[in-house]
Amino acid sequence: TMFGLGQRTGIDLPQEVTGIMPSEEWKIRNYKQKWYAGETISVGIGQGAVATSPIQLARAIAAIASGGVMVRPHVAFPTDLPANLLPTTNVPSEIKIPIDPKNWQIITDAMANVPTPLGTAGSAQLQGIDFAGKTGSAQTISNMAKARIANGKSRFKDNAWFVGVTPRRSPELVVAVLFEGGEHGQFAARLASQIIKAYVEKQRRLPNKMAKADEKVDIGAVWNSPDPDGEGDSLHGGHFMVQLNKSRAPLAIAAPGVH
Repeated sequence: TMFGLGQRTGIDLPQEVTGIMPSEEWKIRNYKQKWYAGETISVGIGQGAVATSPIQLARAIAAIASGGVMVRPHVAFPTDLPANLLPTTNVPSEIKIPIDPKNWQIITDAMANVPTPLGTAGSAQLQGIDFAGKTGSAQTISNMAKARIANGKSRFKDNAWFVGVTPRRSPELVVAVLFEGGEHGQFAARLASQIIKAYVEKQRRLPNKMAKADEKVDIGAVWNSPDPDGEGDSLHGGHFMVQLNKSRAPLAIAAPGVH
């Protein structure tokens, strides 16, 4: 897909799988069966035979939160990799996906509501931290199969998913949690929130989070401007290099473009 689902990310680890993104061609090739319109709807919301990995979801959510910049992931210490490991080389280091600024704002703001009392992971809320994400759950076997197996419902619980970012736009950190047998995404979100919290608190203690005088800072933002045709406002988005003119100013862990 456009955001890399059903494709290898190119991470420098062995035996990366592609996952599954079902399509009409995929169903005919694997099952020799007709594709129905209802399957398009199911696949569109991640149901059906969709199968993905944590690194794929982390990359996809990061791309959305970054305004369409999808990067190839790497392990933290590549020099520690086995000498015989040959990483995938046909994956670009960066892909730019066009995202309408209005959609970017709507999606990232909606994701920021997820770990709040308004969303599906209210128990993962972090006060004073711009934290956004998406919960999910994945069946391990079909409901029909569960019904046929003794104690199937308790033996084959859904997996809980959560992918989160901080801040909500142009994020510094992306966390993907797969909680096997966790059933509900809110439980995976609680785990992710603790990672986000530890990261932000550590960053706030570091002296390098203070920008020096005359230093330029990259800021992502969305903003309104009058429509030239006089029909309301137009929404725009982009990145700016801002010149600081104070002696020292803190770099806040906050969502660019959010006031």
